[in-house]
Amino acid sequence: MFGVSAVKAAIPGPTDPRYPDTIVKPRVTCEKEGSFPHPRNCSWYYRCVDRMNIGYFWTYYFECEPGTVFSDELDQCVHPHLAGPPCSDVPVTEPPKPDPIPCTGVEGTCKTYEVCRPFKQKKLLCEKLVCPLRTPHLQCAEGYFFDMADRMCVKPPQPSTLCGADVTTDITFSEQARLTCSFANTRPYSEFISRLYCDIYTLCNNKIFTGTKELCSNYYECRREGQSWKLELRSCPVGMRFSYSEDRCQAPPSALELCN
Repeated sequence: MFGVSAVKAAIPGPTDPRYPDTIVKPRVTCEKEGSFPHPRNCSWYYRCVDRMNIGYFWTYYFECEPGTVFSDELDQCVHPHLAGPPCSDVPVTEPPKPDPIPCTGVEGTCKTYEVCRPFKQKKLLCEKLVCPLRTPHLQCAEGYFFDMADRMCVKPPQPSTLCGADVTTDITFSEQARLTCSFANTRPYSEFISRLYCDIYTLCNNKIFTGTKELCSNYYECRREGQSWKLELRSCPVGMRFSYSEDRCQAPPSALELCN
């Protein structure tokens, strides 16, 4: 570890001249103990400490030595070329994409959906595929259809996301009430969340099946208000999806990682 330098702010903060305004405002959120990269500055990180073991966290800010950045994977300050995105100074180059296997939908098993939420698009989903290099026909798991544009198995769009749908809410109060909030379970998961917001990605390495990954466009988060909990629907930044198994937002698998 490169150590922590004395904190000196070029632009003093409102209450403590050691910290810049961009570091302390808006305040970072602590959900568990540990050290975490600052979301707005790669050279800073913060530590969350539950000093009284009651679910209330004290937040401490630290700045890395000049020329270094905080690596969340290594849990220390490192030179930029050792850090991962987005703090690495190593240029990211996209590997060449292989030509996909020319598959087409089997006639009579495909349907086009006019989707308007979260944005307007057309989706061609097929129950079965025919590929010149494979036999017999391919098909997704029960309840899933093959998205001909994104080239992966997905659940059909919910009626509330279709154009012309009279949308009120995505879940009922009875379904929402089944979610349990606690300090140990701030992002509750259930089958209806998976059904509404999540897709299953089928992963391969050199055409060898390696497993599946479930990623979600939205997720629920519990927030403490006084002596009660409040449940809020949240989403990841654009281009990312939430993994309940890893408890974080991440980029969906690339075309190279997906099974054709």
